[in-house]
Amino acid sequence: MASMRLFVFLLPAACLADTVTMKDGTFLRGRIERVADGVLEMRAPSLGQANLLRLELAQVEAFVTDDEVAVSVGGVVSKGVASAAAGRVITQGGAEANALDRTLELWRDPSLRPSEAGARRQWVTQADADVSGRSGVVAGSGFSAGFSAKGVTKADTLIGGVRFMRAEAQDQISADDLHATLSYETNPTDIMYWYLRTDTGFDNARQIDFFSVNAGGVGFRLHTDAKGKIDVRAGLGHRFEMFSADQADRSAPSADFGLVLNRELGWAAWDTSLSFVPSFQVTGDYYVRHETGLTILRSTGPLSLRIGVANDFRSKPLPTQVKTDTAYFLRTTYVWK
Repeated sequence: MASMRLFVFLLPAACLADTVTMKDGTFLRGRIERVADGVLEMRAPSLGQANLLRLELAQVEAFVTDDEVAVSVGGVVSKGVASAAAGRVITQGGAEANALDRTLELWRDPSLRPSEAGARRQWVTQADADVSGRSGVVAGSGFSAGFSAKGVTKADTLIGGVRFMRAEAQDQISADDLHATLSYETNPTDIMYWYLRTDTGFDNARQIDFFSVNAGGVGFRLHTDAKGKIDVRAGLGHRFEMFSADQADRSAPSADFGLVLNRELGWAAWDTSLSFVPSFQVTGDYYVRHETGLTILRSTGPLSLRIGVANDFRSKPLPTQVKTDTAYFLRTTYVWK
């Protein structure tokens, strides 16, 4: 009865989202997608709706769902608002509390019970648009728009996206480029994973009719917790650029290095990505893409607001080009499943 009173106490009369409390004191608010195989999967607006947190159940102190979910331990399914504390989990109206361990299954969509869904890929998509100021090729202001989709299974993650940028200043083009990206990653076992990626498109402001960077290699998850992660990668690739100006095409084998950082700061969510692609063929020829952003207006809904900076650096641009093209943006993002 004492444990039952504890569970009732944890069920608030009204809450805006599911909540999870980790054993280290971290408190998260968002949407619990499912619990299976000792892992709680959650989407937290503070880290971006497209990012799926995978929390080891052994590190979860307590959780409460905002609405009805299905819960099963050992085959019997009960439905209702669920809460967990003191190593036990119960649904509102359930007959008894069950152990909060690897035998627990929790899900929402009736067709997506973890033990039956198998390798079915779970997709999250997002679209965004922004206004930006630019410096580099020429100074100016403009906009960009993008779309991306992320599909996750227990074994791997597939991400695809496209972004178009356009800006002008004094009748000169300061940005007119498109990037289409696709990446595949095996989900980390301990700290290591494998990846493949491609980045293809054009950049008219730099007089590049077509470019392509294709790479693959190994990644390492240096740190992960309920507040974010740090990933690094290293691999081999190939870089190709075809110019509209009177300039020979560039095609060379290359290395591929990268960094991805996501972190919850409390007042904002911080994320950074960095790609460094040095040529094996020409000494000192390398290509860097970087983006850092802060998500500052967040809610449990699909909309969020992000401010950030993006840099495109080429160590050996065309003679009339500058090395660094920089954009400062204010971006609105809409996420849906």
